[in-house]
Amino acid sequence: MIRELIKKDRKNLRSIIVDTNHFNEDEVDVAMELIDASLKDPKQKDYIVKVYVNDDNELVAGYICYGKRPLTESTYDLYWIAVDPKIHGKGIGKQLVKYMEEDLKAGGGNLILIETSGKAEYEGERRFYEKCGYKTQTVIKDFYRSGDDLFVFCKYLREL
Repeated sequence: MIRELIKKDRKNLRSIIVDTNHFNEDEVDVAMELIDASLKDPKQKDYIVKVYVNDDNELVAGYICYGKRPLTESTYDLYWIAVDPKIHGKGIGKQLVKYMEEDLKAGGGNLILIETSGKAEYEGERRFYEKCGYKTQTVIKDFYRSGDDLFVFCKYLREL
């Protein structure tokens, strides 16, 4: 089940983000800032946070955070997505992405951008985005730091 973020989810989400072993301390802090912004003001529209909850045990298993790209008409960013690494491969990430796409399309969204690292350990994430229908739009060499490129993926929700 995918639902709104609630305060009691915070601790579990932080554990999921840390347990992925992909994010450094600064990145974890940024992810938590967006979660906290959403919790502090549920009516704000900058960061839309949805959580996936297992039907059988009602535990948070993952989340997605997305929002409108400033100064654009119908372009959105997928800021963060994380699924409990103990249950990767069960389709939870795909369900979260599909939910986001349907939500944005219903609200007039047209283009989704995703930025991610080019490090070797992010190969699985890049393949995941491709399996979800996202195309590599550009690669900027040494963007994050030397040897860590920026990959920008995009997907149009409506035909051009």
